[in-house]
Amino acid sequence: MHKAAAPPAAEGLPADAVLRRIRIPFIQKATIAVAGRREELFLLDLGLRGLFIERKDPLERGEEIEVWFTLPGNEITVHARCRVAWCHAGTPAPAPRSLPAGLGVEFVEISDRDGERLRQHLADYLRRLPRERRFLRHPEEPEEEA
Repeated sequence: MHKAAAPPAAEGLPADAVLRRIRIPFIQKATIAVAGRREELFLLDLGLRGLFIERKDPLERGEEIEVWFTLPGNEITVHARCRVAWCHAGTPAPAPRSLPAGLGVEFVEISDRDGERLRQHLADYLRRLPRERRFLRHPEEPEEEA
């Protein structure tokens, strides 16, 4: 495994600095390991830098977890070591487009193969649905220059 890093933007895709900030909808079952315990949960979005995991109970910011999930149409499991970047407590009556309770996690280590598979999935999605881009940023996350 290596530190998560992104190669240059591919033809037909936004610049890499923009691509790293895009999140796409990604409703998928996943397994996470927290302090040696495994849990089955759902992922709600995916980006090159991380995931949003639906989870009722928050975790400490900076806590490391492991995540396993598959990409649509592929049975090979993606595995990544992540750190909790932020937690969202949810809202009593969720508004449209609001997030449920969960964790924003950042990839810390992911294999080159899995990183490339994520990049390809994101690129394929953006080519199919170019207007479906979402930029999700937690208020404490610094703004990146494009």
